[in-house]
Amino acid sequence: MNSVTGGKPKELLPLGSKSVLERIMDEARTADVDGVSVINSHFKPEIDDAIDEWSHGPFSDLPLRVDFQVEPRGLGHAIACAHTESEALVLLGDNVYHGGSPVHRMASLVFRGIDGCIAVEHVDESLVHLYGIVEIDEFNGNILRVLEKPDPSQTKSRWAVAGRFAFGKPFMGLLAEYCEDPVRLIRPEEIGLTEIIEVAIGQGMDFKAVALQAGQKRVDCGSAAEYAQARRLDWD
Repeated sequence: MNSVTGGKPKELLPLGSKSVLERIMDEARTADVDGVSVINSHFKPEIDDAIDEWSHGPFSDLPLRVDFQVEPRGLGHAIACAHTESEALVLLGDNVYHGGSPVHRMASLVFRGIDGCIAVEHVDESLVHLYGIVEIDEFNGNILRVLEKPDPSQTKSRWAVAGRFAFGKPFMGLLAEYCEDPVRLIRPEEIGLTEIIEVAIGQGMDFKAVALQAGQKRVDCGSAAEYAQARRLDWD
């Protein structure tokens, strides 16, 4: 991304009149969250500065803080760096939504007692190996299994993880437990989210898939080509 960012955080790249990160925080606000924790790296001080500025400006109504993942140990570990065992929405920082977001529906499900939700979108068979793939009970929307970038021959599902998660207190507690004692994981040096979701489902936790509605579009900003496509959309 250096050709686009000049070495600065891609989360602060503009999409219309706002940055990628601002749009993600706007999305969180639509779900009536109590506050936002931005999980950052010490190599991105510009994000700290932006959060400080926004907390006195457009997000002065929303408690903001920055928490740090000192070393890259996986998405599960990054989430645990927020140090909360209460209900949480997780919005990945290189994905934005255009035309509405599923997070309000997801937050509502967790508030009603569901242990966890994953936003999903249907993808072509040729793209299955690029995504986490969710196997779903089509009758009730329960998640049966999550596979990390499988070969299309390994699953009939074409439902891909769409960059948004919601977790209840039991799952957040389980995540903290595994981060404190990761030796039970396949790769304890990298605490992946998928493996811990699999453990939770195996323990009987109730996870639901939340499919994107008509008009809702996940927009990836993780590469220069994807960001160029994202900029062509009407954001304002």
